[in-house]
Amino acid sequence: AVVPTQSTGVNLGDCVRISDHGVRNIVDGPSGPMIRELNLTNCLRVGDTTLFRIAQRCQSLAYVRFCYSEFVTDAGVELLGNMQALRSLDLSGCAVGDAGLASLGNNPNFRNIALSECGQITDVGIQKMCSRLLLLETLDISYCVNVTDYATKFLAFSCRELVRLNIAGCSQLTDTSVSYISGGCHYLSHLNISNISNLTDKALRFLRRGCKLLQRLNVTVCPNITYGAIQRVETGGCVVSHSIDIKEMKLGPILPLSQTHKRPMSVGYSIFPIPNHA
Repeated sequence: AVVPTQSTGVNLGDCVRISDHGVRNIVDGPSGPMIRELNLTNCLRVGDTTLFRIAQRCQSLAYVRFCYSEFVTDAGVELLGNMQALRSLDLSGCAVGDAGLASLGNNPNFRNIALSECGQITDVGIQKMCSRLLLLETLDISYCVNVTDYATKFLAFSCRELVRLNIAGCSQLTDTSVSYISGGCHYLSHLNISNISNLTDKALRFLRRGCKLLQRLNVTVCPNITYGAIQRVETGGCVVSHSIDIKEMKLGPILPLSQTHKRPMSVGYSIFPIPNHA
């Protein structure tokens, strides 16, 4: 077992054989109340039972990942919303729905939340969560395919402190979503809108007008965004990742190509400072 020391970090990422019982042995130990960082990514046998114990024992917990733990559901997540020390939470790939998101709004201290590939999430959950997390700085809802422009409106005008936003693969979104983002999120530095076929050059015009601090933009696999629009964004100093073949366009000087991925990567940041504790 991985026993926490005074460094207060526990990394169990990719320990696919560990179960709720194994995690309980750690959090119920004398160091349980001192754990501040916990990584349970790809711990496939861990579920809500672990979340119950964490909520009871780990009141100092600030950073936690439960990525791709399919037995983590709304029932367990509802308890996390009452842990006021929590700042960063990653539930990517978990069986979390709108009820779980609503409960996260009980903790106004959240700064970073990742919900990538949580297919049960809808506009209702996003609205209930974001309307109360006014100080959120980083949000990842990529590949939440049921999210629409309606949800983007609420997150943009509620979470005005957002610095990094990932909505890649939210296939129902349109240029209207980007207009909301540019109108409410003026502190954005990193934005991923890749793999959304509905977006056009109009989306980039919105960003140029409203997101003056944008440093990195990912528009990979956005077939209706042209290279000309991308160049105009780059003129403002923003680095843009795209998948347009410039050679075929014959536009003159050949610029370095951004890598093309079957599934676009995120904007290239980690919101959870989980150390590699042995």
